[in-house]
Amino acid sequence: MSLTSLDAQATQGLARSIFLSYQDKPERIYENQIFSITLKAMVGRDDYDSIETHFFPLSNLEILNPDAKWERESDVTFFATYHIKSNGLNITLPRIRVSLIEDGVSVESEYLNEMPLEVVALNHDLKSSNIIAQSLHVKRYKTSRFDDSRLIMVLEMEGIGANFQDFKLKGFHKQGLDSLDGEYPNQRAFYFIVFDDHLSKIEFRYFNLHNNRFEPIELQVTLDEDDLSTQIGLNPKESPFEFYKNVGTGVVILLLIIIFALRKKIFYLILALLLGGYYLYTKSSFSMIQVEEGTRLRIVPTEKSTIFYTTDQVLQVERLGSRDNYIKILLPSGEIGWIKDENVLSH
Repeated sequence: MSLTSLDAQATQGLARSIFLSYQDKPERIYENQIFSITLKAMVGRDDYDSIETHFFPLSNLEILNPDAKWERESDVTFFATYHIKSNGLNITLPRIRVSLIEDGVSVESEYLNEMPLEVVALNHDLKSSNIIAQSLHVKRYKTSRFDDSRLIMVLEMEGIGANFQDFKLKGFHKQGLDSLDGEYPNQRAFYFIVFDDHLSKIEFRYFNLHNNRFEPIELQVTLDEDDLSTQIGLNPKESPFEFYKNVGTGVVILLLIIIFALRKKIFYLILALLLGGYYLYTKSSFSMIQVEEGTRLRIVPTEKSTIFYTTDQVLQVERLGSRDNYIKILLPSGEIGWIKDENVLSH
């Protein structure tokens, strides 16, 4: 038996006791904007356990919080707010059914009919990020080397009412939304961009709903050698400090050997051998390991991190470090990423 039939049986001979309306809804939205509607229900009966909302088939719309709870304002008045993502220009608010539920069965329902919305298309240019938000700012960002010719920048952004899922910059090798935290409308997003190392800045724009205009954001590219704080980083062997340390150690060892050859004192040879042995010992962490076919490389060592590469065969790679149950590796192609330690076949 359908829910509508149950409603008809339950309310036969009874006066209408639920009145449904829009408390708040937009008259106009922008293409791909996330917007909110607030429903108001006035209920003149108390023989029910809960209130449920059903949205009929959606056209170019996605309900972000379909299980939103109805909040009581007074004995008979309730409100529920739903956040909706629009996708496209042809948008119509769907038909909505609100039902009073008792023991899992609807005892009465009320409907709101479909309603068209005016949708405005924005003129996104080459610097547009596709973001539409009440506000957006980059809290912090970090740039590290990705491979021999490319850099990676990771942005931590905070936004109110932002459609972070649509974020995309034009003209970059690789990019993606790494993670999204928080409950809409207040959210934090981590986004990564891989780009040629000759760029000196990253520029993009987002559409500010308060000002009804595009706002620019400019980030200077400054290579950060310290990768511990954000977990994303350089091959430790490629840092300037490591280079000078290697050269300095080699020079000292060579001088000790020359002194030994000139003075014939075994002390200098032993010192050279000890220093060389210690140097090799400090390099032991950079060992070769074998990873299995189908191993997924992540941008950062977290489960939800973006996967930017999957091995298509067993590979010999270089182990650069580890964190928790993840290992940082250097691919033969020069790219650096994180894998799960369970993907290692041999050390």
